[in-house]
Amino acid sequence: MARDQKSINPFARLRRRMAAMKALSHSVRLLILLTLLLTAGSSLASQSVVTGTMSGHWEGSARIVVSWCHHTNLPVKVDIHPDGTVAGTIGDATLVQGRFQRNRGWLGRKLNLASDYLIQGDLQGAIVAAEGITRSRVMIPLNFTGSLFKGGVNTSGSMFCCKASRKEKMVLSAMALTLTRSP
Repeated sequence: MARDQKSINPFARLRRRMAAMKALSHSVRLLILLTLLLTAGSSLASQSVVTGTMSGHWEGSARIVVSWCHHTNLPVKVDIHPDGTVAGTIGDATLVQGRFQRNRGWLGRKLNLASDYLIQGDLQGAIVAAEGITRSRVMIPLNFTGSLFKGGVNTSGSMFCCKASRKEKMVLSAMALTLTRSP
């Protein structure tokens, strides 16, 4: 009886290997499809998407929501140009090499993931000078309603940090940003 099991066992082992290879083949196909979708989405995000109603000078303020910053208001002033470049100030810092770009495609919109647009750029100077808070980059996710932008502000930095160095290293986040067109 033990001999019969050994003679059947190689075929069972072969069937298991073939099933594993078939599952791997499906996984590889899914991975390739996902890679192609993400590549197509990222190429759309890099194109200038500024319309005539979006370009211009915009001002507003956001509420700082991190506990380690004593200031509660973060003023934002940006000039959005038709070619997608953005200049302005975020708090006390100057926005340098700013870009206005699409932040999600049709699938992200359908699933309500992320925001429609994103301003990204470098910061020069302290973002909150009175407290000596300086960050190198900023990301401003925005949705456009046709007459104003709504979103938030997030800087570069660490998500987690020891209590002693929060102001030096952690992300500065602000929410409830509303930008209105200014002359």
